Amino acid sequence: MSGDTSDSSSYFDGREPDELIRALVRKRRGTDGKIAHGLHFIDLESNKVFIRAMPPDAPSCSTAVACGNHVYIIGGIHENDANFRGYDGVNDVFQLDLKDLERGWRKTTSMLFPQAFPLVLAVEGKIYFFEYRGSESFGEVYDISGDIWEPLSSPPEDIDLCVPVLDSSRSRILVHCDASDTLYAYYYDRNSWVCLEQKFCYWSDSATIVDDVLYTLIYNYSCKFRSLEAYNLLDKKHLPSNGHQNFQWLHHWVALCIVWAMASLFWVGVNQFRKRFEYIRFNIWCNEQGGIHAAAEHKSAISVPYPEDISNIWLF
Repeated sequence: MSGDTSDSSSYFDGREPDELIRALVRKRRGTDGKIAHGLHFIDLESNKVFIRAMPPDAPSCSTAVACGNHVYIIGGIHENDANFRGYDGVNDVFQLDLKDLERGWRKTTSMLFPQAFPLVLAVEGKIYFFEYRGSESFGEVYDISGDIWEPLSSPPEDIDLCVPVLDSSRSRILVHCDASDTLYAYYYDRNSWVCLEQKFCYWSDSATIVDDVLYTLIYNYSCKFRSLEAYNLLDKKHLPSNGHQNFQWLHHWVALCIVWAMASLFWVGVNQFRKRFEYIRFNIWCNEQGGIHAAAEHKSAISVPYPEDISNIWLF
């Protein structure tokens, strides 16, 4: 499982890895019938894409997460025709040290339970892994320094989660229940759950928090972009925004990611029709009416081509 023999400073043209957008990619089946995976780092300033090979035994349907100078590939599936589903879930975990790329990937301590496409995020030296409803346990937490996985305490009700969002200033992780539209907070410093709001609008696969405001994108039933939503976490109220006027072009994207970087909000996505990463930079401010105004710096998205053999992309 060896990788490129360069350190991160030279490999990323002097940029720090946490300044780059990351994507886990899956390539089309090769002539040998196997599916290969890769790790891409996208530099929004130079429009460059840095590619790292994945470990050859990395499973499909895994999730990637960055924590400090490391990237972890967690969970996934292996094909198994004997299983009625056609696959088995796996609990494998792979680690890549971005400060020691010569070492390459290594396999580390496995999760307690197997899971495909686990919902994960990292904070303060720990990786929090949330499982979908119906799994063997609700979730797990990995202490990187102690190299140990432990069960995560369950919320007050059985919830089917959207992608969790980190609210680090309050030492909590926000999760949304699809079935009841309830917004919960998991306080990781005291291992407890609190219901924040009984009726909260659905958020998409990407959301971010900037200056106490939660931003997310809302789609209609045809999966086309409808509006940008803003929610004040201090006042616990939704803020009016002009998002529906500025972001109509987003319906061409999949694997959308909202990123706060370089003092601006970025929408980064994948245009599968044009085979490109695309992104656009927005300036966000509060207007005189107390609403959120978002203005794009360019009339169209900036494009970064990606190889034709890529079939799926997951931003993280």
